[in-house]
Amino acid sequence: MFLLDTIDNLPRCPVSNSLMQVFLGTLKETGARDVPLLYKLRHTQEKLRQKCGVPSIQCQSELGNVFYMNDIRSIITKDWANPQTRPHIHVYPEVPEGGIREVWHANKWRHKMDTRMLSPMYDAGAGKHFYVNELAKLQDGTFVIPIRWVVVHGEVHADAFTVTIDQSVSHALRPLKQVQQLEAE
Repeated sequence: MFLLDTIDNLPRCPVSNSLMQVFLGTLKETGARDVPLLYKLRHTQEKLRQKCGVPSIQCQSELGNVFYMNDIRSIITKDWANPQTRPHIHVYPEVPEGGIREVWHANKWRHKMDTRMLSPMYDAGAGKHFYVNELAKLQDGTFVIPIRWVVVHGEVHADAFTVTIDQSVSHALRPLKQVQQLEAE
């Protein structure tokens, strides 16, 4: 079934129902076991498309031309769910060594982009999650408010404000200065 589906879905090489019937008949004549009927093959392919495929969305241009495009939400969902592609997705801006080579190296991500458009959370493992614009305590006891996650030398750091407690105002927190590349641990 897998090989027949692969042959049937080769790009730029469509296989008609008549040709697929020839393949199936040839397989039966040569003694292959469990050769499916054409109906069963097509039914299985449709179930796979519904379950695992990327749907095409019909669109119409301003001039009335009809075209189809793949659903980008489905593609992104599959990339994030795939254990082989997920490690290659960059969610934080990166301070590169040796100049800008990739889009996530750009200073725009780091200094000009609206922080609401960037990743709001860092997963430090062991059930520890840190969020931007929320108070966090570092291992040395310092309080910070991360505003942006950034990768430096392969490790996640935070652009953050340090926080001090003003004893003259009960329980008031105020940011003193922005700290570049402060590690959120």
